[in-house]
Amino acid sequence: MTNNDFDTFVTHVIATLPELDATITDVTFLDGQLVIMRGETSLSIDVAPFEQAYRRRPDALDAVVTTLLRVSKGEKGVPDPGYQAIADRIIPQFKPVVLLMDLLERGADPIVYRLFLADIMVTYAIRDNQRLSFLTETQLERWGVSEYTVHEQALNNLRAMSQDVAYHVAGHGDQQIIIFNNEDGLDAVRLLLPDLLLDVARTLPGNLVIGIPNRDFMVVLNDEDADRITAVSLQIQRDMRQHAHGLTQQLFTITNGEVREFAGL
Repeated sequence: MTNNDFDTFVTHVIATLPELDATITDVTFLDGQLVIMRGETSLSIDVAPFEQAYRRRPDALDAVVTTLLRVSKGEKGVPDPGYQAIADRIIPQFKPVVLLMDLLERGADPIVYRLFLADIMVTYAIRDNQRLSFLTETQLERWGVSEYTVHEQALNNLRAMSQDVAYHVAGHGDQQIIIFNNEDGLDAVRLLLPDLLLDVARTLPGNLVIGIPNRDFMVVLNDEDADRITAVSLQIQRDMRQHAHGLTQQLFTITNGEVREFAGL
């Protein structure tokens, strides 16, 4: 196919479905519905959601048609519980921006994301046991929910899950370092809660310097000692490369209550 025209998409589907499934004897289009015949049995499917999915991702045409074929066989998949049923389980997650290119190459449904700072973005997921399911643009469109609503909900959930969160303090005075290492998948993304970090690090002199080399680690120190910042920065680079969920070697700070990239001394 060479364009995103609705009629061209429908024509392609009508021609392709019988080629993919020999049990299909006829496919017609009537009043927005694909009518798929298997012998004497017919099934009507609303074509609009599939055409919209194709319009968003023309390069994923084969995946769209395959999904339509599965639906025509009655493979409906997991029921959608709706936004309200999962809202209080949404958590934010930092991911490297380069992940978007990988998803594009694999033809995956576009995930919901918000660019953050440096080379990372905020994504949104639901934890099911140890597995994370990332929210997609298709889900938000189906629910009629905006990215802003999801972001605010995720921050509220993160804030609730970070009450009395554990952290480790090492050293004294201007040599003090604060480490978050709970391995709950949320240590790094707590950078989105600057008020929490400012409260935890209230005894540190100077300005904060924050590193998040991987999903399960955050280190907070001050900017009083340039040599120590250099040493921590080098360790962060090593940790980022070695961890399965590496994030960024960029350091951050908090200025006027907002997270910024640390530009150095």
